[in-house]
Amino acid sequence: MEKYPGMKPATVSREEILNNVSRTFSRLIGSLAAAGGILSASAAMAEWPERPVQMIVVAGAGGGSDYTMRLLGAGLEAELGKPFTIVNQAQASGIVGYTTYANAPKDGHTLGQLSPIAQFKLLGQANFTPETFTAIAQFNADPSAIHVAKDSPFKDTKELIAAIKADPGKLKIHCGGSCNASWDIPFVAMLLDQGVDVTKLNLIPGAGSSAALQELAAGGVDVVLCSIPETTALAQAGAVRTVAVMSEERIAIDPNVPTVKEQLGKSYVGGTWRGIGGPAQMDPALVSRIEAAIQKVVESETFKKGMEARGFGVAWRNHADFTSFLGEHFEETTKVINALKTK
Repeated sequence: MEKYPGMKPATVSREEILNNVSRTFSRLIGSLAAAGGILSASAAMAEWPERPVQMIVVAGAGGGSDYTMRLLGAGLEAELGKPFTIVNQAQASGIVGYTTYANAPKDGHTLGQLSPIAQFKLLGQANFTPETFTAIAQFNADPSAIHVAKDSPFKDTKELIAAIKADPGKLKIHCGGSCNASWDIPFVAMLLDQGVDVTKLNLIPGAGSSAALQELAAGGVDVVLCSIPETTALAQAGAVRTVAVMSEERIAIDPNVPTVKEQLGKSYVGGTWRGIGGPAQMDPALVSRIEAAIQKVVESETFKKGMEARGFGVAWRNHADFTSFLGEHFEETTKVINALKTK
């Protein structure tokens, strides 16, 4: 008599059994791999740094980039208990340094200074894009400022722009290098937005801010774009005068200088900036670990006082914000350099 009337015994082929076993085994391996990936990411976050970290500075020793990166490196070393070694690679305007850490292993033990880089691709010097790097965090920003000679007739930005718009080629405007420096780009971007024909500007390439300011004091040029700390000596001597600073707020080193926004009613912000970058596509958990360590140092009194002592601004952007900002930097620089290329 049948135990379950009306039901036939199930028949399963040997092939079906093997297929079921294979699928089960594959799911098990997949689950273990996923778990291993999670544990690996967690381990990377917990263990970094496992050994000394190399910090690439894309400028020579003794300058602002060198000082700020060494200050940050010293803070990270004290915080994390591992050496942070500073390596200066200024060759080819820093392209050598950027290339070094962009091509390094993605383990966080070779990091580097990430500063304005869009001009390199636009001028055919390197193929850097925002995707070439992992933008981990920004720690510094120094706004550009507009400087004129002490006896210049221009009292504010509005008067200066009106004169340039009326005759774009009349005034001699100093610009760094081949006129694509971080001081110049925001100024030209402002002129573009204000309706100036920038193809007719009389831009005078120079060897740096120090020489440009001497030329300004001597009457050789009419406008110089650079940071306020660089003008301190000549400003105190009464040789040059700062019209406005290109920042959201007045800066502590000279709070008497108004912002461009105060004079025009519209904000125009720009200048140089410094952050920490790594190779592309670093592990998100590792990036978070490094970002948190940098933030702790940047928010410390030691770091703030060290930056203030030399007139450098502290500006914080986390990984997400710095990544977005890097894209904006490329967009603005592309717009300005393409406009200037039509000259």
